Amino acid sequence: MKVNCTSCGYEVNLDHTGFEDYVGPVKCFCCGSMMEIKISEGFVYSVNPLAILEDQASNNPSENPKYISE
Repeated sequence: MKVNCTSCGYEVNLDHTGFEDYVGPVKCFCCGSMMEIKISEGFVYSVNPLAILEDQASNNPSENPKYISE
């Protein structure tokens, strides 16, 4: 499945088994903007822009949202 970035319109590929039932943040590979997505049983129910404050951002990759790349 694919969703369009809410900032730049880039088509983000979510064809990974980890996204069949997923609620949470996704980062656009093209522009770096954050989106919150809700997917259940392989169907996308919502895609919304997500703002992250700089003081909440972490340099630890294990604490960062899923990054999508192609």
